[in-house]
Amino acid sequence: MEDKTKIIEAFSEMAPRYEQVVDSELNRFWGWSYYGFVNLIIASTPIEPQDIILDVATGTGVIPSLLEKAGHPRNQIHGLDITMSMLMRAKGRSGDQNSHANQNLVCASAMEMPYANSGFSQVICGLATHHMDVKELILESYRILRSGGKLTIGDVGGSNIWKFPGVKFLLRIIAFSYFFLVENKSRAWAEASAVSNVLSKDDWSRVLMNCGFRNIVIQKLKSRFFWVPAPLLIKAEK
Repeated sequence: MEDKTKIIEAFSEMAPRYEQVVDSELNRFWGWSYYGFVNLIIASTPIEPQDIILDVATGTGVIPSLLEKAGHPRNQIHGLDITMSMLMRAKGRSGDQNSHANQNLVCASAMEMPYANSGFSQVICGLATHHMDVKELILESYRILRSGGKLTIGDVGGSNIWKFPGVKFLLRIIAFSYFFLVENKSRAWAEASAVSNVLSKDDWSRVLMNCGFRNIVIQKLKSRFFWVPAPLLIKAEK
């Protein structure tokens, strides 16, 4: 509950400038733009016209907006986020507070999704899994996906070196110190807490298989610095 409160506090404060902040951070550490990374996730997702899509941790609604602009039916795109301030920004994106797209935005935890079993054919999650209990997220994604449904995730990946005693503790100190200096205390707590949730390629593969997924493909993407944890693009099928 404490970590959940910290995340909501941090991202509520950041909501008005979320896209600018993340764009700056991705460019600084990975050499990616925010929209470049999000567009890669979408391009890597094999979307069919009949697909019912859920964007987990939708934030300011960038992925649903891009899917709609690409021609996917608005009423088949859903977004979920734990932070109401972020969803309010997503609602403002359409310019119509009463639109059907806004009805498909839900404020809830990704570890307890308020959806029926087998309701979606695509689940997408970008730049958010490190703020979640990954196993619970994957189990929930499996539950709400139809048979043959696809899961696409893009986020930071860890290293097997992180498993050595003391390494994650040191990384938490570094993360807290950095974000405390460049952002604020709530963001620092949120990012320091997130270190424990960052998984290596092997960890991701193991969790996905144990939760029932198949056809797992995990790609390590480019990063600007060799010492910075590189992003991973993860695809799997129920």
